[in-house]
Amino acid sequence: MKALQSLTDLFTQSVTDAKNVELWAEDGQIDCTQGLSVDGFDIAYTVNINMSDVDVQPETLMMHLVVWLNQYDVDRSTKGLEAPTFATQRLDNGKFDIKLKIDIKEAYSLEESAKGIWKQGGGRFDCVSDFTIAVIEGELPALEFTGPVGDLPECS
Repeated sequence: MKALQSLTDLFTQSVTDAKNVELWAEDGQIDCTQGLSVDGFDIAYTVNINMSDVDVQPETLMMHLVVWLNQYDVDRSTKGLEAPTFATQRLDNGKFDIKLKIDIKEAYSLEESAKGIWKQGGGRFDCVSDFTIAVIEGELPALEFTGPVGDLPECS
């Protein structure tokens, strides 16, 4: 579940203080075929992101997510994934509670490896995720956050 880990890194290291954010996967599904050999599987799940009492404007947070989607999940429409959803509440202290839900699909396959932990048909294999940066950063036009110092660092 590399996408979940990547989103966790984004929101806990780049966006807000880790103590104010929770991320988890739910409604997971494993899609696989049965046959004489195993060659991999796909997983689909919903990433839930809950942030409480955060000092960040929701649209700023959403832009960080849009940048992540443009880098890692550009094929959402071909995967049949819904657009991310959100809920937000402005608190009396001017901060926000923000919830995001993002549907994700990842594929895993067996790759031959001399030290692989799976053995099949005399060969050794590792189970490898296809999750990787989808776009070369240099191909995207620069989008930099220039808001108040200390509000949010640049998204990387």
